[in-house]
Amino acid sequence: MGKAPKGPKHPAKKFFTIAAALMAIAAILSLITLFVPWSMKMPNSTAHYSYHLWWNCYWNPQSTTDMVSCQDNVYQVGSGTSFIPVFSDTKARGYFMATQAFAVIGFVWSVLALLLLVVVMSKIWTRPMSMAALAACMVFFAWVFIMLAWIMYLVYAEHPVWGKLPGFPWNTSVGTFTNGSTPVRGYSYGFIISIIAAFFALLASLVACLGLNKLRTWYPVQEPQAPMMEPTYYPPITVPAPTPYYPSVPSYPTAAAPAYPTAGAAAAYPTVPQPYYLPAY
Repeated sequence: MGKAPKGPKHPAKKFFTIAAALMAIAAILSLITLFVPWSMKMPNSTAHYSYHLWWNCYWNPQSTTDMVSCQDNVYQVGSGTSFIPVFSDTKARGYFMATQAFAVIGFVWSVLALLLLVVVMSKIWTRPMSMAALAACMVFFAWVFIMLAWIMYLVYAEHPVWGKLPGFPWNTSVGTFTNGSTPVRGYSYGFIISIIAAFFALLASLVACLGLNKLRTWYPVQEPQAPMMEPTYYPPITVPAPTPYYPSVPSYPTAAAPAYPTAGAAAAYPTVPQPYYLPAY
């Protein structure tokens, strides 16, 4: 059996489909950045650090018994101590918290933009201009938030905060690093993946704008129709009532009726006497 013929396709749907696919990739990458390290530092051969958005880890690659130790990224105001990766620098804390906020908002925004793009595609033939414009705006802001996440981390990582005491919960030796004079840097998976996610979100934003423009300017092409002629009015036609038709009946000759006897002729008949009977006693 042959395939059933496919219906007409809206030219704007392909743009929104591509934008949704790019936005899905950006959302997945944004989700990954929440769980992988953004920086990895090796101040010496026995101390390795990895900085995640929500926790940081330390391990000694030369030890056969030490396991990887991790702790949450918590900043204790007024306690005189703080945890890696913000150490005791208030500016670094602000940059790092901004990175956390923009990373989460970018992921949530990209998921919402993806869902709205799917809704626009499902209603493409109803020409949902307002919904399509909102979807394009949400894709754009998703790109902005994802981009701000890695930009704020770049500002944080280039800030001279590495080695600022107190800041090494497990290793008290700063080694050759001068106190508070070296940026963190050591960019790792999270930072790189965030840049890639921002690139896909930017492409999705551009394609969504193309789809919005196509949806705004395209109209279905209708087949040309013959010109309509002015109607001509005629008076109503009066039909006369039909004349009843009766078929002719043949006539036949009839015999003359006998004449009835007159009063004179009646006297010619004899009078018959009536018998008289006496009553019996």
